[in-house]
Amino acid sequence: MRKELLDLKVRSIVLLIAITGLFFVIAPLQKVTINMLSENAEAVEKFIGKGFVENLKDWKFYIYSQWFGKNFGQFIPIIAIIFAFPLFSREYESGTIEFLLTRNSRQRVFVNKLFVSSIILLAEIVFFSILPAIYSIIFSKELNYSYLFQFMIHVILGGMFWYSVTYMFSVVFNDQVKPILFSVVFLGGTTALGFLKPLQFLNTYTYILGTDILKGEGINVSYSFMLLLLTVIILIISYQVFLKKEI
Repeated sequence: MRKELLDLKVRSIVLLIAITGLFFVIAPLQKVTINMLSENAEAVEKFIGKGFVENLKDWKFYIYSQWFGKNFGQFIPIIAIIFAFPLFSREYESGTIEFLLTRNSRQRVFVNKLFVSSIILLAEIVFFSILPAIYSIIFSKELNYSYLFQFMIHVILGGMFWYSVTYMFSVVFNDQVKPILFSVVFLGGTTALGFLKPLQFLNTYTYILGTDILKGEGINVSYSFMLLLLTVIILIISYQVFLKKEI
């Protein structure tokens, strides 16, 4: 596991600094954001809806909509892809997978990489999810914490789904470019197809950004279960592929 931790060190630290920095660009700028949107209130209401700018004056609505419903939420699939793409493909590309398999079983290599990377990814998503709470406590701002838990569930399950997709591509391909390329194409394709009404379910962003939560409908239980089930199935398929892969 020490090797897996060292492999993930740079990526996890860079993401931690970048996303935390993004939060501290957004959180203190509530008034600036409202002033900017107020200058274009007519256009904002036309595309987003009436009362949106007025609602932003409420800290709870502002931080949930701008953090989970926009900035952090949009980065969730990207964070997951960055974590997962080189896990196996880099080992194939550099030839170090042969060295690993002379000292460990395939099962152990697979489980170690899955366990360490998924735990670090989950820890970072949870940390980024509770940042609004930490900020609200420090600056004495009122926050509805039940929404925080609901958004956290959505970003965790959405992130783990895209992590599992990229993890599978990393197991399948022998270079580091294809797992990124296929993951991004898959993300873009499902998002684009999701704009078609019969295929709305393909757009995972609707779920990850917490559209249902912002409407006051709470956690989307059925979609959460579907993503969790798909994540497990994809990881099982990845394991079977790794066991049979010629190296």
